[in-house]
Amino acid sequence: MKRPLSMTIIGWFLIIISLLGLYGVVTMGSNPLAMKMLAEMHVSLLFQQVWGVINCIVTLICSYGILKGQPWSRVLYVVWGVLGIAVAFFTSPVKSLIVVSLVFLVVIAAFLFTLKANEWFAARGFALKREEG
Repeated sequence: MKRPLSMTIIGWFLIIISLLGLYGVVTMGSNPLAMKMLAEMHVSLLFQQVWGVINCIVTLICSYGILKGQPWSRVLYVVWGVLGIAVAFFTSPVKSLIVVSLVFLVVIAAFLFTLKANEWFAARGFALKREEG
């Protein structure tokens, strides 16, 4: 089966965003604006960097799975996204950025569970493996 265009766009979008995020995490300590925002948070630079790297790795894994049609990837993306928003709610001084993240999560999740996506992943709902038959 040919991969739906929406899954290709989502997969590559997440890869690009992850790589940009990884660059941001690595250079965070030398960015004065990032350091100013970090001063308003209740977490350390090290926590932000470790969390950011883990987030980028998980998102890259999800991207790979989405591009390959692995059903677990969309479930992991949604669960990790909800967890990330919860962490951001408690750590971010700029709550409006959380709304933007939530909108992205909802829009991408909606596309990941469409009829065409279900056919691509050969699974329905939150199934973690392909359905037989």
